[in-house]
Amino acid sequence: MKFKNEKDKELFLCLHPVLIMIYADLFHYAKFRHNIELVVTSTVSTLAEDASLGRISPAHREHRALDIRTKDIDIFVVQELLSYINDKKEYSRYHYLSRNGERRLAYYHTHRGEHIHLAIHSQFKKDYIDI
Repeated sequence: MKFKNEKDKELFLCLHPVLIMIYADLFHYAKFRHNIELVVTSTVSTLAEDASLGRISPAHREHRALDIRTKDIDIFVVQELLSYINDKKEYSRYHYLSRNGERRLAYYHTHRGEHIHLAIHSQFKKDYIDI
């Protein structure tokens, strides 16, 4: 697995185990279907980090979200990765409800750096731990 920085590599195992499992599935799919290795760019964050990034959701602080770099991945592959993980029926109980009412696990963000935001429902949040 690849990480943008050491901090997120160290914090990866602090994420919710279900999120780690879902990421591992997506990572494996990307590697064997498209021969690409996903890079994690963000895991657990602090309130100050979220504020500096303009994040509204507490998902990263609650250990239930991570971001994946997409700048080197063709947009059609990104869309396929999203479809793959969002459409898996065995993960439907972990979907979160987006601000526009869509139930999903992954979303393609294009602001503040292109990336896939992968997250699970807030019922699986961990208590806030300032890192």
